Amino acid sequence: MSRRSSPSLAILRLSACASLAFAPPIGSTLAAQDLGVPAERITRAATLGEGEGVVVLSVRSELYLEEPLDLYFALESAGDENGTDAIVRVERRQGAFAFGNDTVEYRPRGYRLPAGSYRLLAHGIDCAKVPAPDERCLIERRGIIGRIEISRPSRGYGEDAPRFEVREGAVTYAGDFALTARNSVEWSPVPAEELAKLRRRFAGLEAGPAPEIPEGFRLKYGLRARSFQDDRGRRY
Repeated sequence: MSRRSSPSLAILRLSACASLAFAPPIGSTLAAQDLGVPAERITRAATLGEGEGVVVLSVRSELYLEEPLDLYFALESAGDENGTDAIVRVERRQGAFAFGNDTVEYRPRGYRLPAGSYRLLAHGIDCAKVPAPDERCLIERRGIIGRIEISRPSRGYGEDAPRFEVREGAVTYAGDFALTARNSVEWSPVPAEELAKLRRRFAGLEAGPAPEIPEGFRLKYGLRARSFQDDRGRRY
């Protein structure tokens, strides 16, 4: 799988442990374990550090997730003197003890992030690197005879993708980002009742601006469990 020419990008991973740090550039081939550096989820405003804000967002999928779904967001205002940007990654997993696909349900979470403007960059499942715009991840799996190459739902997005801004000492409610059977991530607001607990937790913070969502990225229908057909006609 080829990549278009682009500046080196450092990667941050949104997770429930450790602080923000940078990983190697993704201009070179990366093993799966090199795709992200864990960053803390946040549940109390009092733990915010200098230069940090909170983003609350939800990740869903109408496709059953055999592996975690990763969403990548580019921190556009984080360029250093070498033109290097940062990428944050948010993950959604299928419930281990769920009956059917529980990823169609909202799951808003608060994340601690450096202040700046973030743009949806890509989504992927079991990808070895961040997909470029309109690029698909290809992975190898053991087949009946030898190993075969298969594709997973994945895609990179261009400059016209959704954006949200994180401000120091503020909380941004960025909405829900859902993987659809069209192999696209589409946005919708999170229902008020799903956000009630987090709004109480972050009530002492200023409100950040609303996300900027192009019309083509807005979800046009409710999610329901669906299957996915890859580029070789295989459905799962």
